[in-house]
Amino acid sequence: MQLYKHFFLGVLFVAVLFSCNNKKSGDEAAATSADSSLIVVANRQFEAMQMEFGILRETQFSESVKVNGHVISSVKGQAQVTSRISGTIRSISRELGDFIPAGGVLCTIESNDFIVLQQDFATVSNQFNEARSAYERLQSLYRDSISSRKDFIAAESSYKSLSAQYNGMKQRLSLLNVNPAQIESGNFYRTLEVRSPIGGYITQINCMIGEYVTPEKMLMTVINTNQLYLQLDVYEKDITRLTVGQNVEFYNPNNPSGKFTAKLTKIGKSIDPEKKTIVCTAQIDPTSVNFVNNMYIEADVNVKEYTAKGLPEDALETSTDGTYRVYLLEKKSGENIYLKPVSVTTGLKSNELVEIKTPLPPQEVLVKGVYSLPAAEH
Repeated sequence: MQLYKHFFLGVLFVAVLFSCNNKKSGDEAAATSADSSLIVVANRQFEAMQMEFGILRETQFSESVKVNGHVISSVKGQAQVTSRISGTIRSISRELGDFIPAGGVLCTIESNDFIVLQQDFATVSNQFNEARSAYERLQSLYRDSISSRKDFIAAESSYKSLSAQYNGMKQRLSLLNVNPAQIESGNFYRTLEVRSPIGGYITQINCMIGEYVTPEKMLMTVINTNQLYLQLDVYEKDITRLTVGQNVEFYNPNNPSGKFTAKLTKIGKSIDPEKKTIVCTAQIDPTSVNFVNNMYIEADVNVKEYTAKGLPEDALETSTDGTYRVYLLEKKSGENIYLKPVSVTTGLKSNELVEIKTPLPPQEVLVKGVYSLPAAEH
């Protein structure tokens, strides 16, 4: 009986020992299996490749609509200059590209019609003054019953007729930028000065010295570059996403790094039958400079802005199937660093950060040196 008892205890001990050994082997196998899914990088390799860790960062992302258009001068900031009277160009005071202040002389014109107009005005002025004196004298006599009503009415009619001619010619001369009082004193103008109605830069000259011009002839074009705005061509499918007040970022395609800002001010109500686009306008930030009229531009209209978490673009690795993955710091052990690859879904890009839509644990992420990993070579 005592023999059986010792035999039973011996069997039980062996069974317990075997069970412990099996459990230990199972735990080690599980640990080995877990580590096999990690990417192992030696500390010296990490430093040699200048790898870096980072974290998810909150940043501002914006969704935009891409459009193109032109920099256009406001209707108040452009002028086509003509002569109000026919004549011959005697001198041209400015060159193409020159700045001209409002009222500055662009050119001068010699004109027989201008001389005749001054002569006629001087004659009418004298007749008007005589008629006014006669009218005032007969008006006084008529009140005192000295002059007849017939003579008074005739004087009044002559005075009013000449008054209309005098004032009309005076206004016409004023439109020609001359002083009527100088003509009335007998000092006639030899040439007519054509002046700019606005301040700006001369963008077109369409006349030459010695050329005979008429009032229908466009002589020069002046553009005020301080009154420029954006004229944007927006496709019909995008127009519902636009609202007045949205920010616009635009640039010259020849210099995409030089970006400027504007604000959407008007949304068109009609579709261009040829371009199939709707014209919208945006006010350029007044601090922006160096634009020319009709300059072609490309622009992004920010239609949505929000805050989300993102990583630098260098932290993302593109898989063979077109998806993205990042590498999380799982642990550091001895001379090695263990990284865990995680597939992620991305969103918008802003300021060199890519939106990460997939929730990630609060672990550091490899943000530099991703393509130096062994996994990137497969």
